[in-house]
Amino acid sequence: MLQQVDSHCPIFGIAPRGHEAARDAEKAESQRERIRLWYVAATRAREFLLLPRLSVPLQRNAWANVVDHSLGVLPSFDVSHFPAEAGVQGSEDQNKQTRDVFAVEAAAIAEGQPHLTWLAPSRDESPTGSLLQREERALWIGRPNGEPEPADTARIVQGSRECGLILHKLMEEVLNGETSSEVAQLSLRAREHIRALGCQAVDDSAVGISPGELADCIVRTLALPEIVALRADLVAELPIYASSVLDAAETAMAGIVDAMMLNANGQPAVVIDWKSDVAPDARRLEHYQGQVRVYLEMTRAERGLIVLMSSGIVIGVTSGAALLSVPS
Repeated sequence: MLQQVDSHCPIFGIAPRGHEAARDAEKAESQRERIRLWYVAATRAREFLLLPRLSVPLQRNAWANVVDHSLGVLPSFDVSHFPAEAGVQGSEDQNKQTRDVFAVEAAAIAEGQPHLTWLAPSRDESPTGSLLQREERALWIGRPNGEPEPADTARIVQGSRECGLILHKLMEEVLNGETSSEVAQLSLRAREHIRALGCQAVDDSAVGISPGELADCIVRTLALPEIVALRADLVAELPIYASSVLDAAETAMAGIVDAMMLNANGQPAVVIDWKSDVAPDARRLEHYQGQVRVYLEMTRAERGLIVLMSSGIVIGVTSGAALLSVPS
């Protein structure tokens, strides 16, 4: 059963019937409530009630005007019997801080604060890129619920950044025991990742991303003698941190190693960097070695490995000169 409720809210400046009466009734009730509050406050005093006699005009709705206390005809409070030193003494302190003084003090505070610069080993595959970059966080959220792009606009990407992302993710899942290293299971999982990236899976790797080729690439990489010898002790996607202090300014570095082998003491021993390039040139390979040397210096690992997953070539890397400088 529906019950009709009266509404007295103006719509677009037009007041409904009965609005004025409802508003007057609300104001009257509010005034009565204020009088009741004054009654409670005034009657709580058992022996003495002291109220201020204001010398300035008050607005009609001021609290002091709610109840007429006839303060004008009441005697003033006699303070003559109190000692002269009683009461609040004025402070003699003065604020002598000028704008210039403030600027000097603010600069001193800023100078005394720790200076921390965050750097991250570059994931840029370009040989002209810096090995270290100021860290900028970004979040890729994909499409809602992992839905792919519509079929008529789905992209076919040839051998590209997407392939590298999927290969890295598959290798992480295999090393963590989340995905089987069998070709069939890897192919199914690769197809899911391709779809999550909004790309279209194809059978021919020459024209797009082939789940079968990605699965075969993972299997071939895991079968490399250098990886077989380390696989049981490999930790995937391991966050690493390092810091250095120069001229009272601290530089902190944070990165993620594709895979790392820890020795019996739990210390970093081997750093592995997966690369999906098909045929990188000498300049690009030199850039990759510089990236791995940054990881070696950060972790103090004994050696590093660059694994070219497509060709099955493994390149060893040893620590070189210090590379952890802040980019300009």
